[in-house]
Amino acid sequence: MLTPPEPLSGLAPPGLPAADMPDPRTTMTLTELADFQAIAGHHITFSLTLACPLRCTHCIVSASPDLKHTTMPVAVAQAYADQMPALAAAGIRSLSFTGGEPFLAREQVKLLTESAAANGIKSGVVTAGHWGKSPTLARRLVEEFRGITNWDISIDSYHLDWIELGTVVNAIEAARDAGRRVTVRYSYNDPPTDADRDIWAAIHDIAGVEIASQRVRTEGRARDLALEAPHRYSPWVKPCLTQGMVVRYDGSIAPCCLNLVEAREHPFQFGDARTRPLADLHRDFLSHPLLQLIRVLGFSEVWTWLRDDGLDALVPEELPDDSCDLCSLLMRKPAVAAYLAERAARPEVEARIALLASRVLGEHTMALHLVRRWREAPDSRPPGFADFDDYVAAVAGEEVGHARAN
Repeated sequence: MLTPPEPLSGLAPPGLPAADMPDPRTTMTLTELADFQAIAGHHITFSLTLACPLRCTHCIVSASPDLKHTTMPVAVAQAYADQMPALAAAGIRSLSFTGGEPFLAREQVKLLTESAAANGIKSGVVTAGHWGKSPTLARRLVEEFRGITNWDISIDSYHLDWIELGTVVNAIEAARDAGRRVTVRYSYNDPPTDADRDIWAAIHDIAGVEIASQRVRTEGRARDLALEAPHRYSPWVKPCLTQGMVVRYDGSIAPCCLNLVEAREHPFQFGDARTRPLADLHRDFLSHPLLQLIRVLGFSEVWTWLRDDGLDALVPEELPDDSCDLCSLLMRKPAVAAYLAERAARPEVEARIALLASRVLGEHTMALHLVRRWREAPDSRPPGFADFDDYVAAVAGEEVGHARAN
């Protein structure tokens, strides 16, 4: 049986001064939270390949040098590049490229980033920096990809089993010296090891870069690690912080770039990007009732639903304290996932979620989608939403007309 959610609380890991190492809690002001949540409304990630020169034991997508066959074909990348004008018109302002190692698909990265830049869309990349074997080589690669403005370069103790720290530092400094925005992505064990501490100290010696840290997640190859799952804080009150849909190398869509990035069995299904326009997929992503619910309210409403209908018995008493870990735990339980998706899609619930997404996230896509559906099928409009069209027209600046229920 489940215990009710508690307020966010807790201390830094025992014995670790908070100023010296990252705290696994996510602490944000309301403004910072709103800004972070808003990213998904105008951002898309492309996972170009599962191939990687590294074979890290903590990799959430189990990337390796043996997976070159997963790389997105150039022709498919060109088809996506041709859609950049439509994406810009749909409000997409930024893209990210990840993998695997995206620079094992250089032609695809170049096609997509140059087309994005030509249409006013910014691009970022997440890379292990293996290409920084010398300062000269690192500078050469950064210069080649002028369309990439944001460089996220990863480092952690697992990477260092396959790559020298100096190689990564060359990559970081080359991007920084070229005037790009550089974020060092640092992953650590919880509690941190001595190796984690050494890397943390080393990256803090690099001037002019940002550092983003997160603990190692027990997904992909990391499931085989003997990692202790923390249970210090309640995950139910935390919102989903997806930064947008992920277009995978095979055309399938993931709802986030973390725990479910390679998962296939979950309620968040949107179709094949090779046969559906990216703008349509993004619209459906922003209109998914369950996904929008956990983005706006976190999992507290989900907990109430499960308890009310007796499904809380299907969920362990002891839960991970991270909302991403909670999400993957719930969505991989078929009975729980199916129930939550069905309940969120009930007409009145769906309409309330659309209203919340509009007011809390400033995203009106779902509300517009519902009004258009109601216009086509007036009997599908739930009671109490006869004036919803007027609200949507006011906030979205679009003439949606009226299709009021009789």
